[in-house]
Amino acid sequence: MTPAEPGWDLHDAALADAGPLHDAEPARGDREEHRRHLRLVQEQARRRTNGRRLLVSGGLALLGVFCLGLVTLHVLIAENQFTLDRLQQTAAAKQASYEKLRLQIAELEAPARVVSEAEGSLGLVQPGSVTYLPAIPAGPSSNDPPSADGATSPGSASSRSASAGSVAAPQGDADWPSVKPYLSGSP
Repeated sequence: MTPAEPGWDLHDAALADAGPLHDAEPARGDREEHRRHLRLVQEQARRRTNGRRLLVSGGLALLGVFCLGLVTLHVLIAENQFTLDRLQQTAAAKQASYEKLRLQIAELEAPARVVSEAEGSLGLVQPGSVTYLPAIPAGPSSNDPPSADGATSPGSASSRSASAGSVAAPQGDADWPSVKPYLSGSP
């Protein structure tokens, strides 16, 4: 076919210039056969593919939320640990302050300090001697009549006067065991 003949087009000219027919383009019969093997994707297969994509996307989103939750939990644990450390430091400082105050109280209550304070700033002096009176056990009153044999009862006035005596003041802590039995339990 020449360009002067009717029905000639540029496509046919390109095929003629390209050389043999099998190298450039398959024949028309081969094109139709090739088209027959092509088919449209069925609706059901498309749904399966979309379902898989949705499942994978949902799984990734769930994994992301889980990881975000782990990070949040880790941050909360770290914050609470800082708070716990701060509270423990505060408790240790308060305990040290408490022990320091207890030591100060013990020093202020020490008998040597009380005596020195009384003698120094208050002007008090220790007496030369102290007389301790022993406690007499309570018994029947002095108006009790004498017993049948004529003896007085242990709680009578005559027996009290016989047991009442004075004990000299101790000279330091060495005499304390000898004086202690004469003192009553209440101040």
